[in-house]
Amino acid sequence: MKKTRTFFWKLVFLALAATLVFVFTVLLLIWHQLEPGQIRQMQTIAFDHAYYLLALITIVPVALWVIFEVCYTRFYLPLKRIPAEIPVIYQTNPAHRLELQGNQDVMDLAEAINDFAKRYEYLNDHIAEEIGSAREETEKDRNLLAAIMAELPLGIIICNSYGRILLFNSQAKQLFARTRRQESSEYFLGLGRSIFHLVDRGLIGRALEEIQERLVGGKTKIASYFVSQLGDETLCLVETIPVLDEHQAITGFVLSLQHLSETLDRYEAISEQLISFRQALHTELGRIELEFPATGDESALPNRIRNRLAVIRDEFEITSAAIVDAAFETMPLGRLDIERLLFLIQKSAGSEKNIRLNVAPFDRQTRMLGDTYSFAAAFVLLLEHLAALGNTDEFGLQVSSAAGDVVFVLSWEALPISCERIRQLLDKKSSSLPRLSYVLRQNKAVLQPLPAPDHTCRQLRITARAAPALARTTEYQSPVITGSRPEYYDFNLFEGDTDNQDLLNAALSSLTFSVIDTETTGLDPGSDDIVALGAVRIVKNRIVYQDRFEQLVNPGRDIPFESYKIHGIDQSMVADQPSIDTVLPAFHHYLADTVLIGHDVSFDLKILKRAEQRCGISVNNLALDTLLLSAALHPVHKQHDLQSLSKRYGVTIVGRHTALGDAIATAEIFLRLIPILQSKGIITLEDAIAASKRIYFRRIRY
Repeated sequence: MKKTRTFFWKLVFLALAATLVFVFTVLLLIWHQLEPGQIRQMQTIAFDHAYYLLALITIVPVALWVIFEVCYTRFYLPLKRIPAEIPVIYQTNPAHRLELQGNQDVMDLAEAINDFAKRYEYLNDHIAEEIGSAREETEKDRNLLAAIMAELPLGIIICNSYGRILLFNSQAKQLFARTRRQESSEYFLGLGRSIFHLVDRGLIGRALEEIQERLVGGKTKIASYFVSQLGDETLCLVETIPVLDEHQAITGFVLSLQHLSETLDRYEAISEQLISFRQALHTELGRIELEFPATGDESALPNRIRNRLAVIRDEFEITSAAIVDAAFETMPLGRLDIERLLFLIQKSAGSEKNIRLNVAPFDRQTRMLGDTYSFAAAFVLLLEHLAALGNTDEFGLQVSSAAGDVVFVLSWEALPISCERIRQLLDKKSSSLPRLSYVLRQNKAVLQPLPAPDHTCRQLRITARAAPALARTTEYQSPVITGSRPEYYDFNLFEGDTDNQDLLNAALSSLTFSVIDTETTGLDPGSDDIVALGAVRIVKNRIVYQDRFEQLVNPGRDIPFESYKIHGIDQSMVADQPSIDTVLPAFHHYLADTVLIGHDVSFDLKILKRAEQRCGISVNNLALDTLLLSAALHPVHKQHDLQSLSKRYGVTIVGRHTALGDAIATAEIFLRLIPILQSKGIITLEDAIAASKRIYFRRIRY
């Protein structure tokens, strides 16, 4: 508006200046042609009527200013507003109408445009109704699919080939939220986010490598399993199922997650009960043998009973082992090539830990039951700790098979290590795996120190189960073939290389945004504090209302009554809420890998920056401001506040002056701005940032 008015008055000034120069030139020419008597006569008239001349000089500019201001407001300004308002009607809000003040011709033109807009709105609603009716059946099918996904007992996450999350069900969300601390936040799982923030990239990468090997080998059942720790406590069995195109190329993958922590807890309970029962049984059998010593007197304790007691002891051990094995039946094991397994261990230990593992010759046809990645990672973890305890970087390994077992004997020549210290290593764990003892149990393996007479050792033994020659312990799932589904499920989920996109050169409609808003104790970011944070996600031009962040914050100070009147948050509402030191890390996780959007977002970022200094966290995301974008698109409008934009673009604000409510309204406004931005040639994120920087919009300076 200011820019338009300035331009108009520049034109007026230039026109008046040119007119004055012309008039002054003509008068000067006339003056030089006057006789001396005529000049004196003109001077006399001027002196005699000086007051009238001064009044004329004063009144004429004022009259001209009034005339030009009327022309500006009645003719020029309405005509400038019309081309700015029309795109709002046909690109964003068909219910929008021109509200102009001007001369009759301008009003007639506005009325004609409003009549057109009314007819356009009717046709738009009619077409939308027809499209809605046509899609009704498809929507039923999609809702049925969503209902089935929601009722599945397993967590399901579908990703494209670059690891971007395309779909997940409620079980997956609950699984990741189950044991995560507040600062890690359940909102970390969201559409468009990278799965590698949630599940170790190495585990998924290794699973995809195994799948690719099976594809090359012509296998049809090619899913891969691994066990991973999510968060601090949640242990999951993850099944990776590839999504293939018609050329058998991997275009994505499905992760099926089964919660295992309860299984391991059940295993621990069973193990403890068996140990307790074993001790009681051995104690009772020992007492019986003490009361009836083996004297050869059949009247004391017949030999057949004594032999039967020994059989009972042996059968109990066998039954105990079978029960323990049954507790791990939910964790499928593959048939591992020992040569390849040891190669992976040597490679990982050498490149990552600078540890040399010398493997003695062995039968290369040997196979074992286990999970390649977890067993190899556990073995490297064991080598790392043994190297630190034994002050060595070189180990020897012998592999043999006997009685259905595969035996690994690990040895070193440096410092001996006590057997107790080696047993304590079973409680060690890496970042992506559970404790070493759990990994060994999962792989049906047992670790035993091989002590010397002084109870120290330079050797230990790991015993695993050999795989039968033709045994198949796991029923792998078939891949998902994208061309095999009905066409009304063709959502084109697996298109686009979002990881390799240049963010600034990416189209606005293809990006993932986090739309944010804050409620505070006041309007000074240098001294006021946050009392509420809200955010919602936009993924590829669509608001994902379920993927949101909403949290009240205890500011650690009183909330002024003037602020309470605006956002309705009082001291009692935040008394039991976490402080910003706890909330901000979770919010930072939520914002990762996204572009920020806000309305007057500079205020939100400045007050967040003050909180970041206390938490040691930095939010460096690129950001867009709907206030600046609106000013760039509609400079003729005076008002660009959230309420005015909502009215202009037909957005209904639910929860005004709540952080989440304002964030959702801002998101809806931004989506309505995108078509208008595109019509102005503002296509990419870089275009939008450049357009925002060009705007000089006079507002409150924070």
